[in-house]
Amino acid sequence: MTDLEWNSYTAALKSGNFIKLARLRFLNPDGTTAFSLDNDPYNERSGAFIRGGSVSCNLQNGQRWTASVTLENTDGSYDYNVNKVWFGTEIAVDMGLSTNGIELYFPMGVYRVGDPADCVAHNGRTASFALKDKWAGLDGTLNGRLEASYAISEGTNIFTPIASVLQTDRGDGQPYDNVPPLFTEYYNGKTQSLADGTTALLTDAPFQLIIDSEDGSVADLILGLADMLVALVGYDASGRLRIDPSQNDILDSDKPVGWRFLLTENQILGQIDYKALIEDVLNDYIVVGAMSDTYAQVGARAQNLDPTSPTNVNKIGRRTKRESRPEYATQRICEDYAVWTLKRQAALRQSVSFSTNQIFHLAVNEIVEIVRTDLPNTPTERHLVQGFTIPFSGTEPMTINAVSVHDFPEITVQTWPLAE
Repeated sequence: MTDLEWNSYTAALKSGNFIKLARLRFLNPDGTTAFSLDNDPYNERSGAFIRGGSVSCNLQNGQRWTASVTLENTDGSYDYNVNKVWFGTEIAVDMGLSTNGIELYFPMGVYRVGDPADCVAHNGRTASFALKDKWAGLDGTLNGRLEASYAISEGTNIFTPIASVLQTDRGDGQPYDNVPPLFTEYYNGKTQSLADGTTALLTDAPFQLIIDSEDGSVADLILGLADMLVALVGYDASGRLRIDPSQNDILDSDKPVGWRFLLTENQILGQIDYKALIEDVLNDYIVVGAMSDTYAQVGARAQNLDPTSPTNVNKIGRRTKRESRPEYATQRICEDYAVWTLKRQAALRQSVSFSTNQIFHLAVNEIVEIVRTDLPNTPTERHLVQGFTIPFSGTEPMTINAVSVHDFPEITVQTWPLAE
């Protein structure tokens, strides 16, 4: 996007002087666009238009995107059958705006068709579809169930079987995913100590991973491998599977600011709801990893002993959580997981939810700021976006769910169990 386009886009959002754009792109098996539905009057398919629905995204490992859409279907072009819209059809959603002759679209996920509903009423006929994140093609919801147990040998590069399994024929001549995954380079070249005292690359599987065919799926395999790295995994807005490190996802202060809300600009609609997450606060986190008959059990304990933190152990006592993660076979992974989890839970935070005029470029795990002109000295609040819902229509507000961001405390980490 050029500077001119970005400036036009942000000015239009602030003024509200734009036309909302929404587009469905029905995809070919190779991921290219077969045809699209939008509000272009010259589109030969413009007789069908989007009657309603919304897109939601939530930050979590695995499925992140969901959508529902209702189409005008007077001529039956979008009936649910094998010759029209069928089980697993891939649809990309784009939203954006038109202002001063400039049309700008932003990706809002790539989905596969789930349960349909057809409705005939006196004022017309509609077709409604529940759209599933592409993850549904991996976790068994639509596809992805294993036909045989899957074993990954110790020492295998963790990223290799992920890329390989996505290219596996799912039975209809198509792979599970035509789009190559995007792997972080964070772990490349880093090492860890194994239980026997030897050193191995962090990107090499520290133990054998077996996924049972009876109830296992391609998604289970990917999650199991990502867990070996304590990595974040899921599909992004463009429909590409990403694996990102949790280890450098700790400092929210380093994250980009997606939007700054000024109460004087009337972008926030209605009230802002705050809820203190006091009961969620932890200051002592223990993770217990793999145990064998030959080597000592690995584990780690992370504590908030930071005297500048209002939730440190010495001020409010221990708020402990212990978790068993037998798939974590090395001390380093246990420590990484313990530190990341505790940093997320040790800051005294609050949930924040509000409605706003639609914004199309926002992403989860990014920051939004709210300038509180209603308070003395006009403080700026920073909130980490956890999820959002945005309607297809341009007349309804979007909702944003976030958590407040404060400086994270310094964490003290030690091995667990403690040496005698």
